[in-house]
Amino acid sequence: MIEPAERRALSELSRLDWAPTQEDVWSPLDIHIDELNGDVGEALLRAFEEAENAKVRCPLGLVIEGRQGAGKTHLVRWAREQVQLRHGYFFLMGIADGRSFWTSIVHAFLRGLRRSGSYRHQQLSVFLGALAEIAQVTDATRLMARGDRPITPEALAQLVNGVRRAYPEAGRDCRHTLRALVLIASPEEEVADAAESWLLSADDGTADTLKEWGLPAGLKKPQEVAGEISRLLAITGPTMLAVDQIDTIFAQARTSAGEPIDLAADLGNGLMQLREVLSRTVTVVACLPTSWNLIRKFALDSVTNRFRQETRLTVLPSPEIAERLLAAKFEPFFETADFDPPYPTWPILPEAFATATDFTPRKLLQRADDHVESCLDRSVVVQLTDFHKVARPEQRIAPNTPPEHLAGFDVRLAELRGQAKIGDATDPAHEDQTMPRLLDAGLRAWTIEQGERRSRYKVQPGEDGSPSLHAWLRETLDDTSEDEAQWSFRALSHPHHRAVQTRLRRLRDFANLRQEISKRRAVLLRNTDWPGGPVSRRVRQEFLDLGGIITEVSEDDLRTFDALATMLDEHDPALPHWLVSRQPAWNTALFTTVFGPPSAQKLGTEVPNTADEPEAENEISLGSSDGRPVRATLESLRKHTVIFAGSGSGKTVLIRRIIEECAIHGVSAIVLDPNNDLARLGDPWPTPPDEWGPDDPRKAADYLDGTDVVVWTPRRESGRPLSLQPLPDFKAVLDEPDEFALALDAAVAALAPRARMAANTAKADRGRAVLKQAMAHFARRGGGGLADFVDLLKDLPHEAATLAKAYELAADMAETLQAAMVNDPLFGGAGVALDPGVLMTPAAGKRARISVVNFVGLPTDEQRQSFVNQLQMALFAWVKRHPAGDKPLGGLFVMDEAQTLVPSGPVTACTESALALASQARKYGLGLIFATQAPKGIHNRVVGNAATQFYGFLNSPTQIAAAKEVAQAKGSAVLEISRLKAGEFYAVAEGKPFRRLKTPMCLSYHPKSALSAEEVLRRARAQ
Repeated sequence: MIEPAERRALSELSRLDWAPTQEDVWSPLDIHIDELNGDVGEALLRAFEEAENAKVRCPLGLVIEGRQGAGKTHLVRWAREQVQLRHGYFFLMGIADGRSFWTSIVHAFLRGLRRSGSYRHQQLSVFLGALAEIAQVTDATRLMARGDRPITPEALAQLVNGVRRAYPEAGRDCRHTLRALVLIASPEEEVADAAESWLLSADDGTADTLKEWGLPAGLKKPQEVAGEISRLLAITGPTMLAVDQIDTIFAQARTSAGEPIDLAADLGNGLMQLREVLSRTVTVVACLPTSWNLIRKFALDSVTNRFRQETRLTVLPSPEIAERLLAAKFEPFFETADFDPPYPTWPILPEAFATATDFTPRKLLQRADDHVESCLDRSVVVQLTDFHKVARPEQRIAPNTPPEHLAGFDVRLAELRGQAKIGDATDPAHEDQTMPRLLDAGLRAWTIEQGERRSRYKVQPGEDGSPSLHAWLRETLDDTSEDEAQWSFRALSHPHHRAVQTRLRRLRDFANLRQEISKRRAVLLRNTDWPGGPVSRRVRQEFLDLGGIITEVSEDDLRTFDALATMLDEHDPALPHWLVSRQPAWNTALFTTVFGPPSAQKLGTEVPNTADEPEAENEISLGSSDGRPVRATLESLRKHTVIFAGSGSGKTVLIRRIIEECAIHGVSAIVLDPNNDLARLGDPWPTPPDEWGPDDPRKAADYLDGTDVVVWTPRRESGRPLSLQPLPDFKAVLDEPDEFALALDAAVAALAPRARMAANTAKADRGRAVLKQAMAHFARRGGGGLADFVDLLKDLPHEAATLAKAYELAADMAETLQAAMVNDPLFGGAGVALDPGVLMTPAAGKRARISVVNFVGLPTDEQRQSFVNQLQMALFAWVKRHPAGDKPLGGLFVMDEAQTLVPSGPVTACTESALALASQARKYGLGLIFATQAPKGIHNRVVGNAATQFYGFLNSPTQIAAAKEVAQAKGSAVLEISRLKAGEFYAVAEGKPFRRLKTPMCLSYHPKSALSAEEVLRRARAQ
């Protein structure tokens, strides 16, 4: 057991923050070890000194490359502190791309001017105060210029004229931008908002407001504004501009094959122009090597001439440095807990650091955090000797918190909610001070409620002053590429239209919303009516069109957030267990709207027993969502299904399980098997798989006992061949004139294309007439096979035709049909005739037949397409004669690798027949299932006719983007397809929202490897 003092210390250590954010860049530096990347730090200072000594020009920029977690953001944070200690200005560029590069630079300046960092006041106040000194204005004007008092037009003119006297050229060229910068410091919100709109080149009707302040109605381009702000800053001191989000930008932009290339070119060209446009500014780019390589490769050649590439940040240089780093990180937590550790890195022994020499600083801190959490979870202090033996989050066990302790948190929450005073949160005068605390607490609680996934999330509070946002949530999607999903939150209760427009733009531009990038989301909270003017409506609609969310936040939610803020500050070690168990943050209306309903399958929650909920008579099981069963009616499958998923996704298992579930209900299926992985549909499992549910053993026995599985092998006589026999059994209909006529017409329709007599020409008309007369004569003489009929055509009897050139036409058609039989062995060849009735009719004593049509004898796409075309035409004709009637589902036709048969590009031999089935088969009760690894590779009319859609794991950025584009037509939320595990799918059905499913294991045997060709043939022969 852990002693109380040790538990208190470990609880404090569990708050260790190992992933700095952009907000952390502005906070005081807690530790810095010179030996850790000190040479790069010195290079940063040398570059800044060059800017410091310059009058106007910019020195070469610096590129700091480093792998994920190597300390790039920490170094930027240290540089910010050093720059401000040297009386310079520091700015941090947020998320940007080439299309909004200069707008993002202006935003970086405006956001940075509102930050203080190491200064006592905002950088804007420091900057304007310095300009006032240069302009030699009165004390009263200086106070007004800094924003300490409302400014007057006369005072503004005095300042502008004073700067112009001291710096004639810059003062003249930048006078309007200077006026706007002074006005954004004004305590009068309307004036400050109008000036900010002007600086952001926003055409929102602020001309009248700004006219009295000497600002023109015409707007400058963002690049001009950025250059003029920099020129004015350069008068008072040097600047460092840090760019620290490039990796995330590249990772988020991988929505198509060309997107990162275009982005690299645009970003690189923007970075190159910085040195020409800005003044006395050193640009520092911190990024992964892959990101800078993209820029070097695809931007203009001259970009590399404007940056020095410094040594890459890598791993910890020695065990001693690793130990010093962790000791420095642990020290403040021990002080807070009033705990005297037996050694500085307790409970991690000094010898453990010899095993961390291949770690980055972040990896070291992550492993330390995991070990601390593991000790708390197990209630045992383990003295760690090897970082490679740390229990990972998925290996940890849940803490054994007594139920009465959890109930105590329930009481505490109710008590604090009742005491909460949250009026200021929706007061325009106080929301910027109150709402960040509430949203920060709510989001921190929500991340803890994610259980083992909590370490992937990072909550960042809003900025000081008038912020762009009140809280920022980031989720790490890929450590290697630094890919993230991001949610930006801001409350906005201000009634004035200009304040609303300005703040909404700030939020939109901070999040850099793009329709094509679903990983960036912005949430605006507003409980009051929207301003009614045209500009306000336009700005609102633009925000929504880009994917922004505008929603209300209830008083009930705010009370919960206020209570959670207090509970988090109390640092009870058992609080995380209670949060995971009760999920109070996730159950708020706001977070349910933004993140979807809470998952039931979390630590400490009860998951419904799906075995206790029997399926309805005409329902099949598709798996579970949040621990609850998900089912589909057989009738819904009439409207077709499409599955988008790649290798390793569980796509084949899902296909099989749907087929098996339908077979249990007496629904037969024709299944195309291009990859030899569906021919085992009749094989029992040697031993029950672990993934089976409680009812699956019974289901498997029922399925295998009642299902007739037959494997067919077209063109492989050593298996169970199928052949295209165009001639019916005429003997059976000779005595039925109507039936005979129909059979005759069907036979002619089947042979005419093969005989090249299907065209709309006079010769083709005569050819079909000869075929019909010859066929009738052939049938009345006893009929036979296709070869017999061809022999008859070669030597056509006189009584078999009446046309003048019948013998010539017959001989020509005989040769053409003979050639078709040679070129296509399926045509009239050996094997069972291709008859959907045979393929769909079960043997005696069975409920359903599954006909697996294996392609082992059809090696080329053209052969497969030709065969499938014949099968689809025959199937369409058969279902029209044998509709399902009152049955919910008459049969299934399953097409795996559909992109090769019904592609979105060139028309294949089977495209038209497939589209005919997709659009009309539902009327007759036939359901289609299409599966593909290429979402945009399948014909859009197939996808459009599929009411049920599944989206599984895909790892190609191009295919992921294509799947998301297809899903948008179904109203999808963000689909993180690359993070799905095997057997996990997003699913949507008609009238149902998207939800994430865990699909069940199939009922028939499905090992990891597919069958060989010989194994397929053996199965076909044995049945």
